[in-house]
Amino acid sequence: MGQKREAIKDKILKGKDRVSVTLYLIYVIFLVVAVVVVVALVNIHYFYTVDPKIERLFRPRVIKRIDEPKRGDILARDGRMLATSKPLYQIYMDCTVRKAEFRDTKGGDTLETAWRQQAYALAMGLSDIFRDRSGEEYYNLIISGRDNGRQYVKIGYPIDHETYQKAIALPLFCGGAYKGGIITEKRDTRIYPYGGIARRTIGYVKNNSGEGGSKNIGIEGKYDEQLHGVDGYEWLRVTDKLKMIHDADSASVEAIDGMDIRTTIDVDLQDIADKAIRRQIEDDPKIGAACAIILDVKTGAVRAMVNLQRDTTSGSPLEERYNLALGQVGEQGSVFKTVALTSLVEDGYVKNLSDSIPTNGGVVKGGYNVDDHIRDYERNTGRRHITVRHGFEISSNYVFTYLVTRNYGDNPKKYFDHLDKYQFTGRFDFDIPGLGTPQVTPPGSKYWSKTTLGTVAYGYGIAVTPLHVAAFYNALANRGKMMKPYLIESFERSGKVIEKHGPSDLGTICTEATADTLRRALLAVTEEGTAKRLKSAKLPVAGKTGTAQVALSASEKPVKGDAYHDAAGRKKNQGTFAGYFPADDPQFTILVTIYSYLSNTSYYGGTSPALAVKEIVDNVYAMSRDWSDEVAKTGQVPVMAAPAPDSLKGVPSLKGLGLKDAVFMAENAGYKCTYEGNGHVVSQDPAPGTAASRGSMVKIVLR
Repeated sequence: MGQKREAIKDKILKGKDRVSVTLYLIYVIFLVVAVVVVVALVNIHYFYTVDPKIERLFRPRVIKRIDEPKRGDILARDGRMLATSKPLYQIYMDCTVRKAEFRDTKGGDTLETAWRQQAYALAMGLSDIFRDRSGEEYYNLIISGRDNGRQYVKIGYPIDHETYQKAIALPLFCGGAYKGGIITEKRDTRIYPYGGIARRTIGYVKNNSGEGGSKNIGIEGKYDEQLHGVDGYEWLRVTDKLKMIHDADSASVEAIDGMDIRTTIDVDLQDIADKAIRRQIEDDPKIGAACAIILDVKTGAVRAMVNLQRDTTSGSPLEERYNLALGQVGEQGSVFKTVALTSLVEDGYVKNLSDSIPTNGGVVKGGYNVDDHIRDYERNTGRRHITVRHGFEISSNYVFTYLVTRNYGDNPKKYFDHLDKYQFTGRFDFDIPGLGTPQVTPPGSKYWSKTTLGTVAYGYGIAVTPLHVAAFYNALANRGKMMKPYLIESFERSGKVIEKHGPSDLGTICTEATADTLRRALLAVTEEGTAKRLKSAKLPVAGKTGTAQVALSASEKPVKGDAYHDAAGRKKNQGTFAGYFPADDPQFTILVTIYSYLSNTSYYGGTSPALAVKEIVDNVYAMSRDWSDEVAKTGQVPVMAAPAPDSLKGVPSLKGLGLKDAVFMAENAGYKCTYEGNGHVVSQDPAPGTAASRGSMVKIVLR
């Protein structure tokens, strides 16, 4: 019995030992698991990073949407817009909208038929709005897209907001994207309210990226970053229903609109100069290009900068293709005689314009080449001396070669120091890119020769841009004080000036007494000399003409040893007038230059350039209250009567007029008028002066 009890006891003890061991093992297992969990938690908290691929599977998709700012405007000096941004809307259509829904719905054929009837009404409306296709063509486009499963069919062309509102009110489109299939892309498009006027100065930009580029030029290109502004952004996430909503867990930044740029451009002066040049050169297919610059005398502000050029085809339309005023580096011809005379007077070598020099009897003597002007002078007057004033009036190369060589021959550097002071030996900083670097041959340089000084005196052997010349003449107009030409007045935001620009003084180039002597010399040119076509201008003009032959490029095949003529004897001319007005109280400096194609025709600064300047001056006079005559408060109005049929003197010239003025003039002369195009009249039929009966039709073409 005792043994049995001991056996039971041992069995119980062994059972307890197994339980204890089992519990111990369970404890150990849980302890290990706990340690693993703790280690895992520590690892997750401090060291573990989720694989982005896995994370994307469990997180809603997030998209960064860029909020593009409004591009700043470019303004004229008086606030008129030269360039602005306008939202345009391009419409597309998902032609398959609700097609599957109708197919899976009882009575779907009826629904599809009703949809197509609405599509027909939509097509008719689109035709009325866009006028680029007939209603039937639009309907066929939509139905073809539906039958072929096209979900992105382009409709019309970009339209403004007002037209867009009409489009989205049409059948189907009024149902929105899910019912009507309309898809809209909004685009900010750059608008230039004055068309091609000053386009090379205003510039171009590929987009509003703020990243510049090779095609970005002028103000648009140089100040792309300021005009663009700062991009904003927000993060959007996709909901379970595939809609995009703002992601509240992410930051968002508002866009900052671009700054406006106020320029120095005067729209009226720019328009006057543009029209004047077109009228002078448009009918001459041998003239390939022209430019004009108008500067404010006191400040150097650029009030107008015209750059008109044909393409390589003679007679092609004049457009703003290249900024000639800034980039055309070339020999300027006789406008540089003013530079020589300024230096001579300033240094005391010419004390009075009545000083005279020998004419050498019409022969070459002492290395001074006697030109045709001197020979004509000797033949007409019988004299063997000529005054500095008269030599300047007739633009004699001999006179200025003689004066400069005689007085600076022993120290040519002294003359070139003047050129440096006049800013002709370097490129000053300008507000937009493209200003060319002058090409100068200073004394002692590789290409210097004993004839260089004499040729520089009359505008050869030194090449500069028209803007360099205009800046020099502006300094003379400003009584010797040279102002740096500038184009940007200020950067603004919401009408508030953020950054102010303004006049910049480049130093004094001569005394007031010298400037006054030059004024008298320049007035003599326009009253009795090579620019006497300006004598009848409404305001007195002081200035100088210049004619230069343009060195030919290698592709134009100049004759060996003659850079200015090809094998056929043809040449390219550059004719310039540079000066200022009114001569007695200068307000504006003006330069006009024309450039010819290769031809046998010569072009001079005293012809088309001077005539263009006269037209500009007369128009400035007419629009200014300061100069134009006041109208009396009382007066007798003459009796006006329409001309009788037999008194008509022929069809009037309408060229250069705007549509309203042209129609008025034609009808006032007794004719009817039809037109095509827009802009200003470039041609008319019948031609001006043609005899035609009252009521005849005059057809005009505008461009």
